[in-house]
Amino acid sequence: MKIKKLTATFGALENAVLEPGPGLTVVSAPNEGGKSTWAGFWRAMLYGIDTRERDKTGFLADKTRYLPWSGAPMSGEAQLEWEGRDITLRRSPTKSSPFGGFEAVYTATGDPVPGLTAANAGEQLTGVGREVYLRSAFVGQGGAAIGASKELEARIAALATSGEEDVAHSSVERTLKDWRNRRRANRAVGLIPQLEEERAQVDASLREMEDTRRRRAKAEQELERLQEKQRQLQSDLEVWSRIEKHDLNRRYGEAYREWEEAQAALPEEKPHPIFGTMTGEEAWALAQEKQHKREAALEENRRREARRTEAENQRRRGRMETLLGVSLGTTTLLMLAAQLLGGNWLIALFAGAAALAWVICLLHGQKLVRCAKETLAVPPVPVPERADWLNQAAQYRESLAGAAQAKAAEESARRRVEDLAAQGGRLFDTLEMLYPPARSKADTAAQLSAAERELARVRGELARAEGALAHMGGPERLEDRKGELDKQLSQRLEEYDALTTALEALSEANDQLRQRFSPALNQKAGELFAALTGGRWDRLALARDFSAQASAAGEALPRSVLSLSAGTADQLYLAVRLAVCALTVPGAPILLDDALTAFDDGRMELALSLLKELGEERQILLFSCHRRESDWARAHGVSTVTRLPYTCETP
Repeated sequence: MKIKKLTATFGALENAVLEPGPGLTVVSAPNEGGKSTWAGFWRAMLYGIDTRERDKTGFLADKTRYLPWSGAPMSGEAQLEWEGRDITLRRSPTKSSPFGGFEAVYTATGDPVPGLTAANAGEQLTGVGREVYLRSAFVGQGGAAIGASKELEARIAALATSGEEDVAHSSVERTLKDWRNRRRANRAVGLIPQLEEERAQVDASLREMEDTRRRRAKAEQELERLQEKQRQLQSDLEVWSRIEKHDLNRRYGEAYREWEEAQAALPEEKPHPIFGTMTGEEAWALAQEKQHKREAALEENRRREARRTEAENQRRRGRMETLLGVSLGTTTLLMLAAQLLGGNWLIALFAGAAALAWVICLLHGQKLVRCAKETLAVPPVPVPERADWLNQAAQYRESLAGAAQAKAAEESARRRVEDLAAQGGRLFDTLEMLYPPARSKADTAAQLSAAERELARVRGELARAEGALAHMGGPERLEDRKGELDKQLSQRLEEYDALTTALEALSEANDQLRQRFSPALNQKAGELFAALTGGRWDRLALARDFSAQASAAGEALPRSVLSLSAGTADQLYLAVRLAVCALTVPGAPILLDDALTAFDDGRMELALSLLKELGEERQILLFSCHRRESDWARAHGVSTVTRLPYTCETP
């Protein structure tokens, strides 16, 4: 197969075109120039994009990494020469996958290529699966080292046996191991462990059946004992119930008699002749009010009597003053008349003054008499006749308190009768003689509760035992099954031993074949390693996991790849890659992405010389970020040297 033209809308590539030559093609571009994107595009065109990959921290899945930067749909086309005819592969997006659409047609006619599908295109075109191709003919950036792979080992093992892929030791070994694993994969998986486990289960079931029978017999005995104990305790509780009933009726009768006595002691309810139906506080307040009014009336009458006595004295004094005034006036008038007639004016003047005093005294005396009459005319205040209001109120309150106490006693007696009646108390009782059991009622009830709980547990255990026995069936069935299992187990053990013997023989035969094939692989890798190192290292030894040891020319002991310099180690890895590629995918193009970056100029020239030589047999694409590879290619007549436009660089 040869690549004639690639057209990609893929990551940073937008309708980009790459046309490699027939042999070695050096594709030169600086870093970030799209080289790795072209490598990823070629891988995706062959084997598609795994949509199961998920983005992780520090890792982008291909479906995310290669989404076109322009926002256009991911698509691509590859024009190839395959089996002597030109074909065109096209991939495009679908609803479920960004690169899931697929088409393979003959370029000249447009007719579909039979047998090519999206799933098998890479394997059909290169002859190997994705894992083998990526570990041989496809060297990604920084990925020259090759590691172990089941698919790659199967491919090489097939070539070791017959030169064809149809017959492979790994396939036969896998089939035999599958057969043996069906019988016993490990101590826990396979037909033999299953049979052993089932036989152990049958033995356990037989032991469990016997144990269950013993548990059932024991449970039946325990059940009978507990039932007898339950009957005895229930009988004792019944006696305690009758004793309590008898005591309840006795207490009910006593309470009923006390109630009747309390009813008889209730006073007759009738209005008080003074206070009527007042409360004690109202009666006491009324008595205090009446007592206060009586005392106020008596005090007022005492004050009025004092005023009457004073008024009587004033009236007497007024009368005396009036009488004295009249007497003095008469005498004065007679003296005044005599003196006037006798011409004694001084005595007449004195007599006039006396007459004036007489008039004043007369007027004052009359005033006192009038005032006394007014005071004596005021009657006394009426005074209530009863004087023992407070005593009457106190007696009334005492009578009310006694009535309330009697009523409370009657109410209490009535409530007690009602409570006892609610408990079942009656006035009539039996005359049977009852004797308390040896245990108290509380102790009896506690023991009965414990016995009932134990009964429930024993009944549950008995039910489980009977259910288990019913589920197990008879022991005869288990004994028959045990015999069948022993027979099957013996047969499977014989088959397991036979398969183990066959695998050992197959492994021995495969080792012999590998011993025959390994020298050829080591020889091819050694030749390529010698060419890459200019003959300094001329031998390689590869282990099954592709770990390598190298021998320098003239040295007896080989060296591990870990002891080599980084440049020599890269040369070794490239030699191993090319050797494996020559054996596993002889017709597919080889793609190398910056595989010579770590080489100095001398190693680079040796590698390019070898690649140019190998390019005469197959197509090789070498991506490089250095100009030296393209300069060497031009100088040594490499037919096609392409320089990619630096599409990813910011101006």
